[in-house]
Amino acid sequence: MNNREALFNRKRGLKQYQKLSDEELFKIVDRELEETELKKSFIGFKDQELERALSLYYKYLDENSFENLAEKSSLITLVYLEILKERIQEFIKKEEIEKNGAIPLQMAEKILEIDTQIMEIKEKLSMLKDKNDSTFVKTWEELKKKALTYYNEHAGCTTVKCPHCQKLFNLLMDVSNLTPEKCSFFRGTTLYNEKLMKLYEEKRLTIDEVAEILGVHPKYINFIFENIYLKEKIRNV
Repeated sequence: MNNREALFNRKRGLKQYQKLSDEELFKIVDRELEETELKKSFIGFKDQELERALSLYYKYLDENSFENLAEKSSLITLVYLEILKERIQEFIKKEEIEKNGAIPLQMAEKILEIDTQIMEIKEKLSMLKDKNDSTFVKTWEELKKKALTYYNEHAGCTTVKCPHCQKLFNLLMDVSNLTPEKCSFFRGTTLYNEKLMKLYEEKRLTIDEVAEILGVHPKYINFIFENIYLKEKIRNV
């Protein structure tokens, strides 16, 4: 039994979830598991900042159609930068009060730099478009493009999510000629690949290259390298 099924079974036994359908409960379970992974990408944030980061992430996710790993990785980076910007703004505000209006120039320049990065990511994710100016045909074509991209990237899935309404549905397929193979890009439910970690350790790949391959933030690579790869290596010595 994997973590998803175990968490589902634990929640199914709780009174507040008994009236929910399996689909509704799995949605809650998936959200909780996703939040656990997201928190790893926001390592270093205070509790209040972490709560704000999760709120921003899901707000942007609800307002847009981000399905593939590259888009979600960019979204995580965007949220990270926005929280960092807010932290610097709070620091500048405090300095201004304590030093009679003096604004630290270096921090102000840093905000401008972060603002530029934020705008670049938003443009890359098509978040700067005026939704009121979109015609029905244009919106429909964009939705179709995202749907086709999603299905191409999830061709092996039997349970998939509609990129428009976010509801889960099943695809029926003939599995009589399929053979089970070990998934080399997951450790349990954690995105992980030992070969990539070894190449990173040997400096044959940079942390940014590994992050790009897995479609995650470089901080996530640091996390799995230190907490999975190195620990297993020590145990196997």
